[in-house]
Amino acid sequence: MQKFNQNLVKITELLSDNEYHDGTSIGNQLKITRAAVWKTIKKLEGYGIDLKSVKGKGYLLENPLILLNAKKIKSQLIHKSVQLEVLEKIDSTNDYVKKYIPNNKSMKICIAEHMTKGKGRLHRKWHSPFGQNIYFSLLYPFQKDISELSGLSLVVSLATCHAIESVVKINQKLSVKWPNDVLVNKYKLAGTLIEAQSESNGFCQVIIGIGINVNMLTADKKEITQLWTSLAKVTGQYIDRNIMCASLINSLDEYLNNFTQHGLKYFIKEWEKRDCLIDHQISLLSNTHKFEGISKGINEQGHLLLKLNNKNVQAFSSGDTTLLK
Repeated sequence: MQKFNQNLVKITELLSDNEYHDGTSIGNQLKITRAAVWKTIKKLEGYGIDLKSVKGKGYLLENPLILLNAKKIKSQLIHKSVQLEVLEKIDSTNDYVKKYIPNNKSMKICIAEHMTKGKGRLHRKWHSPFGQNIYFSLLYPFQKDISELSGLSLVVSLATCHAIESVVKINQKLSVKWPNDVLVNKYKLAGTLIEAQSESNGFCQVIIGIGINVNMLTADKKEITQLWTSLAKVTGQYIDRNIMCASLINSLDEYLNNFTQHGLKYFIKEWEKRDCLIDHQISLLSNTHKFEGISKGINEQGHLLLKLNNKNVQAFSSGDTTLLK
């Protein structure tokens, strides 16, 4: 775990004016040594940030870079009591918030600029380049038994769609592929990972991990093997992730409150509008068994209903789905 280096924050802000700045003038402005400037520049380059260096002129950020800022995010929250931590580097934000499970009674959030061991469902690696996307984990206490949380991943995906559309205008409708992928025109934009830990007296703690591709424009095929997109690719604009993070927190707060009070049934109509699988031929991999059929939506527990080739309809509580041509 690595907290933000303030030199990194200040130098990034300084270089964001699309002008060249030499090491001496940067050091003078920030009252740090030339060596400290050089070290920070090398750190940015090590994170994969494109910096142009011209002898006699200095350094220039080739692409926009607005770093995450806890104060900026909190200033836009509906409920200011949220516990929020923004880190420069972490192995996994989900793993980080787990340490707060004992005695947790409120929303605890960790957001990182870079993850070294980010993961999605089924232990897949989540590509997490520095300063480009949102890597977010929320520890949320539920006054519910763990058995009452069925369908939570669907609700979190709906909240993520709502958060994105509250900030960015996207021409194509955001859809969700059961149980947790947010898509734009069949390209993955975001994903969620839910981990729950049961406690006594009908009480449980849930870790909600969310990854959103925001400003990422390129990625090696070794890093991401499936079709993907980002908000920057879809809109052609650079997105301030601080605004998006605040929208995500506000949206989750609202959706999780409604889920606590009303359960999944409150969201069924909204789910039907987002469901990209319904009435389509799909394959489902569940516990090493592969099934094919037509998706018939979900039941009241959020389980996928699949009309198999023998015409029987079977409900699945988990699995990996693929749209067939």
